[in-house]
Amino acid sequence: MDQKKRIAEMEKSLREQETVLDKLSGEELEKAQKKVAEQKKKIEDATRQLAETRFKKKPGVIQPRTRKMMAPQPLDRSPVETRPGEDPRLLLAKWITDPANENFSGAMVNRLWKHFMSVGLVEPVDDLRASNPPTNPQLWRTLNKEFVASGYDLKHVMRLVLNSRTYQLSSATLPGNQADRKFFSHYFARRLPAEVMLDAVSSATGVPDDFKGYPAGTRAVQLPEPGVASYFLTLFGRSDRVTACACERMGEVTLPQLLHLQNGDEVPKKVRSSEGRLAGWLKNGNDDEVIEELFWATVTRRPRAEELRTIRESLASGDPCEEVYRDLFWALLNSKDFAFNH
Repeated sequence: MDQKKRIAEMEKSLREQETVLDKLSGEELEKAQKKVAEQKKKIEDATRQLAETRFKKKPGVIQPRTRKMMAPQPLDRSPVETRPGEDPRLLLAKWITDPANENFSGAMVNRLWKHFMSVGLVEPVDDLRASNPPTNPQLWRTLNKEFVASGYDLKHVMRLVLNSRTYQLSSATLPGNQADRKFFSHYFARRLPAEVMLDAVSSATGVPDDFKGYPAGTRAVQLPEPGVASYFLTLFGRSDRVTACACERMGEVTLPQLLHLQNGDEVPKKVRSSEGRLAGWLKNGNDDEVIEELFWATVTRRPRAEELRTIRESLASGDPCEEVYRDLFWALLNSKDFAFNH
C-alpha cells in the first residue's frame, strides 16, 4: 500500500512538472525536460517493482486484530488454493458460477421471483441462510437448476415464472387462503413501483413529465440515476441506490401518497391539460366512446354495467360533460385497479 501511495505521489509530481513546460524555453526547458524524463523512469521502475512484489506474494489480507495473513476464502469457507501472482478474482468468479453453488443462483432466482410475485421464496429477499429455508424447496431447486442449465439466462427464468399458473392466478381470495402470505395460493396484490406509477399516470393522461436535463418525453423508468429531482418518485419510495439491499425501495402505501394523488395539483393538471388524451377524446368521440377510452387507458378493461349506469346518470344530471369526464378520469387514476398489480 505504501508503494502504491508513493507511485501516486510521483505521478502527481510529474503532472505538475509537465504543466510548466510550455512556459519555459532555452536551457530552463532542457533542464525541466530532463527532470520529467527522470521522473517517468522512476515511476516505471516503481511500478515494475510493485508488480514483481505482487507476483511473488500470495494473495491475502492482514487480520487487523491478530496481524496474521488471511488467505482468500469464499462464503461457504471451502478451501481455495492460490498461487503467488494469481488473481483471486478469477477463483471467485469460478466459485460464484459453480453449478453446485446455490448462493449465487439462489439469490438471483429469489430476486426475480419476488419482483414478479411481490413475495420471495425466501423472505427477507436478501436473507439466504440455512436457518431461513425457502417456503417451497422443490420449486426453489427447480428454478435454480433451470437458471444454471440455461447458462445463467435471466430471460429464461422470467419466461418460466410469467408463463406459470402461479403468476396468472387472480388476487381474489377464498375463505381458506385469505391469510396466506407464503404459499402463493393466490396472487399477492402490490402497488406499482414509483417509476412505473408515474409513467402510468403520464401514459394514461397523455401528458409526459419534465425531468431537468433530460429530453422531453423521457420516462421515469429511463432515468439512469436517482439524483433527478422528483417529489412524486421520492414520495412513492424510489431507491436511493446507496447500497445493494433490496430494502431501499419502499412499496408500502402511505397516507402522504394518497393525499398527493387525491388532493395534489399534479394529477388534476394532467387530466385538464389541453394537450392531453381526454381533450382529444372530447373533441372527436361520443359519450360511450369517451367512457370506454377512459377505462381502457386506466384499468385496461371495459366499464361494468353498474359503472356505466352510474356514469350515464351523472351525465344526465345537468353537470357539464367535461367536468363529469374529468371527475371520472380522476377517480379511475385514484382507484386500486389502476395503482396495483392484481
